[in-house]
Amino acid sequence: MRFDYFEPTTLDEASGLLREGKGARKPLAGGTDVVIQLRRRVIRTEGLVNLKRIPELGGWACVPGKGLRLGACTPMRDLETSAAVEGRFPSITEALRVVGSLQLRNIASVGGNLCNASPSADTAPPLVALEATARVHTPESRQETVPVENFFTGPGASVLGSGGLLLSVDVPEPAPRTGDAFERFTPRSAMDIAIASAAAAVTLDAAGERIEAVRIALGAVAPTPIRALKAEDLVRGKEPNPKRLEWAAAAAMEECRPIDDIRGTGAYRKELIRILVQRVLRQAVERARANGRTERS
Repeated sequence: MRFDYFEPTTLDEASGLLREGKGARKPLAGGTDVVIQLRRRVIRTEGLVNLKRIPELGGWACVPGKGLRLGACTPMRDLETSAAVEGRFPSITEALRVVGSLQLRNIASVGGNLCNASPSADTAPPLVALEATARVHTPESRQETVPVENFFTGPGASVLGSGGLLLSVDVPEPAPRTGDAFERFTPRSAMDIAIASAAAAVTLDAAGERIEAVRIALGAVAPTPIRALKAEDLVRGKEPNPKRLEWAAAAAMEECRPIDDIRGTGAYRKELIRILVQRVLRQAVERARANGRTERS
């Protein structure tokens, strides 16, 4: 297969190259998805547009009081090995650690993981649960901010279309007494795609007795990563006792819309969601309580 190769150095140049290709050119960040798909002839392209030389797409910062901002081309390994990220956004670290192999994570980017728009993208549920936003460069050369939960429009599709670019992802500073967690299930511990995944972020009240705010996100069980809104309603404002968390997990199981495929049936995926949501809620509550104790000490 023959194709052109481009190395733009500005956003407008990259966006123009993609727009001129009318969908026949592919952006390249880490390349761990695109290159494999090309080799297997799952996709075809007339050109690859390498984004790594565009300054706005690189770098990241985790600043107390301001949160986390990461450029779309930031290698996953850079974030995975950060004590600051793990300490304040443990669900992100937990998701990164199960993506492929260590060698792959040295190349793969969070931006690429999102832009691939797979329903099973590991980084998507924690980013949705943490209210992350995506800063995008539209084909009309405008910059817009989109909640990550609205970034995906279908399997393999996003708000970027054929000429848009993801610039960065911003995760807000967590509120006091907040905890978050991520889990996924695969037959193998690594180098596999999630059959189901879940993330939760929980904020407790000042007394640590009730859930003040909660977000639950599910992966691999719908055409896009989704929120479990009914499950959230069941625990918001309530005491996070085991029975209440069980009810929320059962509600999440009914909210997802999984398919049957070679890797698992829809019914199997629903049962996995029930188990995973209960686990991440429990872990998020425990972390929120620990953060509350740290705050008071």
